[in-house]
Amino acid sequence: MDSLTVQKHELPPTNQKRMVAFINHFIVSTVTFLNKFASDCESKFVTYEQKIQNLEASLLIVEAKLASIDVLKQLSDGPPASAEMKPSDSQPTALGSSDGEPIPAAEMQSQPEISSPNPPALERDPKYDLYFKMLQLGVPLGAVKNKISFEGLDPDYIDRFL
Repeated sequence: MDSLTVQKHELPPTNQKRMVAFINHFIVSTVTFLNKFASDCESKFVTYEQKIQNLEASLLIVEAKLASIDVLKQLSDGPPASAEMKPSDSQPTALGSSDGEPIPAAEMQSQPEISSPNPPALERDPKYDLYFKMLQLGVPLGAVKNKISFEGLDPDYIDRFL
């Protein structure tokens, strides 16, 4: 059994040409792998960049369409007229009386009953009227909150009135 052990100093040296071929093969295969990996990563980055550009273009189109709606322009430019926009309101609320329209005496008596269930409507900040209108038109709440935060306003403000 002792004769099976090989003494390393008795082994012949490795052929240099063979060693150089092994090292060259390792280097070539490693460089090929890294080049393919870098190329794949770059193509994926380009694909995602194109997708982001498409999303940005779509977002600009949606914002332009929202900006072209006359009702939203009136809400952002003029005084709040949300009471006039709601067809379900049969009697004017406190917002309707702030427009300077005279209210008949019969409706004045019923006004405290109407204004008491809707006190948040009196506290609405006019800066947020555009976003309430977006919600009424069916824009998802998350998208409206993103737009509010993009404009530098508090996105949680709108939750108090929902």
